[in-house]
Amino acid sequence: MDIKAFVFDLDGTLMDSEIIWVYSIHEYLLDKGLNVSYDYAVDLVYGNPWEYIYDELERQYPELKSEMPNFIEKVYPYFYKHSEKIPLEIPSSIQLLKVLSKDYICAIVSGSYRRDVIEAIHRLGIEENISLYLGKEDYYPGKPHPAGYIKAGEILKVKPEQCVVFEDSTVGINSAKSAGMFCVALSRPDRPQQDISRADLVLPDLSLFSIDMLEKKHQEKCSAVE
Repeated sequence: MDIKAFVFDLDGTLMDSEIIWVYSIHEYLLDKGLNVSYDYAVDLVYGNPWEYIYDELERQYPELKSEMPNFIEKVYPYFYKHSEKIPLEIPSSIQLLKVLSKDYICAIVSGSYRRDVIEAIHRLGIEENISLYLGKEDYYPGKPHPAGYIKAGEILKVKPEQCVVFEDSTVGINSAKSAGMFCVALSRPDRPQQDISRADLVLPDLSLFSIDMLEKKHQEKCSAVE
């Protein structure tokens, strides 16, 4: 493989923020007087873009329609409260990013708002390791459409087959594969499971990743095609 760039998803891949959004949205909805279960919040949040979350909430709870234009602003205080108690960083993922960035272009394509991506990059201390970041305002449509990864490749001037993507969600994996990129799925055993069947390689922790592993997997796929 002629690898030129590694592209990371943010939430659930570099930082453990999705579980905090679950706690935050669940608590917010309870405070609004809605008797929603924790499992409902998990299904609502995990692996889903904000557009889906907004549409689903408005469909299930029409009384929240007026909340939707500023929903994220209303939930931020809950998020900040929970993030003070729970470590956001996924250390092994961040370490891998820092190692790879010494020899390769590294970027972030996230479905989160740009302000959250910028804040996360500073919080994780990876400013010097990232050549490009895209938030949800920077491309359309969102994941699972490949627009974000395609745009990142165009800006970085690398072909899809020269990119390796790290993702953790079904929509993210589908986005990367539809963009024609090799995709490594992070499937952590202690987090809600996603459909990762389209991923080229699945790991429970990104500390296990190596370039040799990538080359071997690529050769196996080529042999299978032959």
